[in-house]
Amino acid sequence: MGQSGAGKGLLAQEVAKQLGWKFINADVLGCVGHIGKSFTEVFGANVLDKFAKTLTEILQYQVTFENVVVTTDENIVCDAEARKILKEEFTANVEVSTSTQVERAHQSNKPLLPVDYAAALDKYHEELDHLFAEVASFTLNSDKGDVEREAKSIIDAYNKLS
Repeated sequence: MGQSGAGKGLLAQEVAKQLGWKFINADVLGCVGHIGKSFTEVFGANVLDKFAKTLTEILQYQVTFENVVVTTDENIVCDAEARKILKEEFTANVEVSTSTQVERAHQSNKPLLPVDYAAALDKYHEELDHLFAEVASFTLNSDKGDVEREAKSIIDAYNKLS
């Protein structure tokens, strides 16, 4: 779990690979942040609530499986029930700085609209980072982009807490 551009999908794939587990990508709308607008600004508050509930339903289903690594949409933490589930599972919070997010977005030909992308990302950090921290079993920073090392750190933390 973490902000857009943190590399959580790549990192989750690597964790699953190192553990020999299945990888599930449940980051349904990972591209929303790349337009420089929040989910609510794009779809409206009522839709965010419904979307968060859908993400929670997906999460409730995914946690019934053994030996899976799931990456989530950053909006998963907007739902209180999802936060409760995340607290009960081993949840890695992949932090990333705004400057790294901007750099990665430009490397992947994003953002999609001409916006002050850094300001939008700062706003997302302000809105969501405290919720990620609230539910995380383990937190690491992905700014260096060393996926193999970061995956090993997550696995080590998982093994210590299991």
